[in-house]
Amino acid sequence: MSVPIYMSQAQIIREDCEFLKPRPRVHNQRLTIQHWQLRDLITCPTSSDEFIYVHQNSVNGYNTRSKVVTPLMKDLNFHPTSLTASCGYLAAGGQRSQLMVRAYVRGGSINNALCISEHLGGTRLLISNNDNTIKVYSLPGLQRLTSIHLPTAVNYTSVSPDGRKMVAVGDSTEVYVYDISVAGGYKNIATYNVTTEASFSCAWNQSSDKFAVASQDGFVSVWDIRHSERLCKLGSKQQPQVKGATRCVKFSSSGSIDLLVYSEHVSYVNLVDARTFNDRQVVRVAPTNIDEHISGIAMSPDSKVCFVGLEHSVLEFDVDTIIRRSFPSGSLI
Repeated sequence: MSVPIYMSQAQIIREDCEFLKPRPRVHNQRLTIQHWQLRDLITCPTSSDEFIYVHQNSVNGYNTRSKVVTPLMKDLNFHPTSLTASCGYLAAGGQRSQLMVRAYVRGGSINNALCISEHLGGTRLLISNNDNTIKVYSLPGLQRLTSIHLPTAVNYTSVSPDGRKMVAVGDSTEVYVYDISVAGGYKNIATYNVTTEASFSCAWNQSSDKFAVASQDGFVSVWDIRHSERLCKLGSKQQPQVKGATRCVKFSSSGSIDLLVYSEHVSYVNLVDARTFNDRQVVRVAPTNIDEHISGIAMSPDSKVCFVGLEHSVLEFDVDTIIRRSFPSGSLI
């Protein structure tokens, strides 16, 4: 395996660190992958005791303590390929522009990803669509506010936690950065070249100054919005094989945990120190000699738990928060 390089050829990523504790708890819930490249089908919006996931044509909630499954969207007339939950709303999208947020919205092509964000006290739903647009709706009224046109099919959109920036990726090698005005408009302020293939996931860190992009060619690229040059380029365990494609990327969202997590097409999840990007833990979530498809990853709001969705179960890993809240110390000689 080629070792990923950070910043320069002289600085090598260390992989002898452990951010997740061993022996995850296994929850026997089945997740259904409907599209071979869209793998963001599990979310944990409110508590580390519950996650939400896609199963066939339904969306369920699962309490990890009581082991109770709660149907949240039952018997949909489509099989969700995208899922999000935030600001008190749950949304699921399908391959023929179907959308369920207690209502249907039609018109367009495949809903590749969904994003819920807050803006000036209001809530918005952004739909990344195969028809080269990002459709923006108000919630709960589902009034279309605008459509943002891109030169490629849009696979994923992410709004920064402070609501001021947006990043979008699609079926090209480019990443599009937008400024969100006080009036609610979206202006393309930068376009960067990512890697050699399409990208399928992107995410912002909790301080809204860095974003990451996961690409088909097995790399995750990170930018600091204060600079036009890429901050670092992280490889996958199985890169350059197709099964090493990076499918889903997330930052921890609270406290001083500061982790970047990304999943591969099958079997492996990577965790990187988001302070320095020098340390990485690679976790195999499948048995030895058997590959398992990963349907998504989710960090709990308190960043104490990392959920990894497989097709036949969900793994619940505890984050070693003590180690992550420990900083190097020194003394004067």
